[in-house]
Amino acid sequence: MIERAGLMLSGVILAVLLAALGWQTVRLARSETRIAVLARELGEANTRVALLEADQQTLTAGRDALAGQVAACQQAAARAEARTATRVEIIRNVKVVPRPAAGAGTGGVVDDATSRAAADHLNGCRR
Repeated sequence: MIERAGLMLSGVILAVLLAALGWQTVRLARSETRIAVLARELGEANTRVALLEADQQTLTAGRDALAGQVAACQQAAARAEARTATRVEIIRNVKVVPRPAAGAGTGGVVDDATSRAAADHLNGCRR
């Protein structure tokens, strides 16, 4: 009878151990499935990061190009303002001299200094 009780106890212990082993196997399978899902999600996240980095490089290059254009426009605007200021100064300093008497009508002509300044200014605008 003791042998039978020992055998029964051994069977119960074996059943409990098999049940525990089965439960651990299920948990292991769930963990492996979760690891596979996480690995796939990590791969997708890495792909998204790579795409975002490429977009960032494109946007940075575009920003730098636009910054260069803005600087060029600001320089052009500054040159235009300087030319306008020069033009206004030339116009304000115009001196009219009477025309020579030979058949001249009324009015006069612009002095030589103003004519030269205007010509120099116009030639400088081509640069």
